[in-house]
Amino acid sequence: MIFRIFANLLSFLVLVFFLSHCKKSVTRQLDDLLESGSSFTTATFCEKNKTLLTDRKEDCERITRSAREEIDSILNRRLDLGIAPVIVEKKKGKEIEEFLQVHTRMGIRYWEIWKANVILE
Repeated sequence: MIFRIFANLLSFLVLVFFLSHCKKSVTRQLDDLLESGSSFTTATFCEKNKTLLTDRKEDCERITRSAREEIDSILNRRLDLGIAPVIVEKKKGKEIEEFLQVHTRMGIRYWEIWKANVILE
């Protein structure tokens, strides 16, 4: 009986150890996001992990620049529409809002303008 408990416990510990060490590296996660993620999700990931991604600074700067340009593009639509607010898909809007919250400089620049001029649907 004690042997069975010990064997089960050992199996559990091996499984936990295996699963905890199988997590993708931060650089691999970045590669995956660059390949298939949105610019906002990727730029947010870069900002949250910037101390671990110092060797990938150029990639992170490029994707952050792309995200900023997309925000500029969305907000410029407001000028074209006149009085009407810009409507943005809810999922994308949430990604942008998380990006603005994580990127302090971007948030300072865009947050109030974003909230005043964009509706999520």
